[in-house]
Amino acid sequence: MEHSQSHPAGGSLNVAVDRLDRALEALEARVRALQSGEPLPEFTGSGTNDEYERVLAELEEARTSNAELAAAASAAHAALGAAAANIRQLVSGAA
Repeated sequence: MEHSQSHPAGGSLNVAVDRLDRALEALEARVRALQSGEPLPEFTGSGTNDEYERVLAELEEARTSNAELAAAASAAHAALGAAAANIRQLVSGAA
């Protein structure tokens, strides 16, 4: 999975997503082992509550940052729409 790192919050999100991908892969391997009756593979993650909480905090920060970016984009879109309407009005009034 390829992630863009053009925005600092995006970098944090990418790191969090990569960690979640690795954790999901480890979980899937454990589930496959349980389903096939094989011995469980060793868990290689730290599994600490602190790391889990840190990843959750990073995801929340990225979610908040993305929401702020979406709000800014929406405001910019509205401002551009208003500017375009003003320009159309000026052009049609001058004609």
